[in-house]
Amino acid sequence: MHNADRTAIGVDLGEYNLYTACPAEMPDWKGAYTICGDNLCTRLDDLREQVTALLANEYDRNAIVEYLQQRRDALLEEIDAAAREICEYASAYDNPVLVTEDSHFEPDLWAWLTEPNAHRGTAWLLPAAHLRLRTIAAEYGIEVTTVPEAYSSQECHACGVIGDRGQNKAFQCTNPDCPVDGVCPDRNAAKVLAQRYYPGQRCAYRPPLAATTGERPALVADGGSPQEDA
Repeated sequence: MHNADRTAIGVDLGEYNLYTACPAEMPDWKGAYTICGDNLCTRLDDLREQVTALLANEYDRNAIVEYLQQRRDALLEEIDAAAREICEYASAYDNPVLVTEDSHFEPDLWAWLTEPNAHRGTAWLLPAAHLRLRTIAAEYGIEVTTVPEAYSSQECHACGVIGDRGQNKAFQCTNPDCPVDGVCPDRNAAKVLAQRYYPGQRCAYRPPLAATTGERPALVADGGSPQEDA
């Protein structure tokens, strides 16, 4: 049962912005707190190239595993530092609760490094960031809960209508009576997640009765870039 006395702070996870946090009570999305994930993405891409080269040259497998462990630990240290920033931000509010999407993936660094079609976000970065946020939040005594993820990156935080979110573009609300226009999609999603913590908050989108699953708009599940190769 969600407690109306709690301050729900939505946390959207992505690649461009690793964490984006926004309380439900914030008047709009502009005060959302973001932590850039560019450096982590670059380090992961570099690691993938290095491991590919090592495997191609038939380096000792145990040596590769040891090297990966060191690099993984360094990546997790950066994620932990970002998670602590989010918890410090949340600690400024009374009775905070962090609200995220359900995580349907387990972090698998080896899959990202060795499978050509693996998605960098869903293979390792985002599941790892979700798990580390829970661990760090526990150290702060802050609860982390989840809400349904459907359309969280496409629902307008102001009116609840499904808007237009093209690849790497700002979120545009399609409701002509809504003042929202040109919102950062990660910040919009963070506020939507926070709102969904409270009873009665849900997506206003209703697909046509004749629509089939295949005809509905594709979901953007990672809160960052659309999953082109998931």
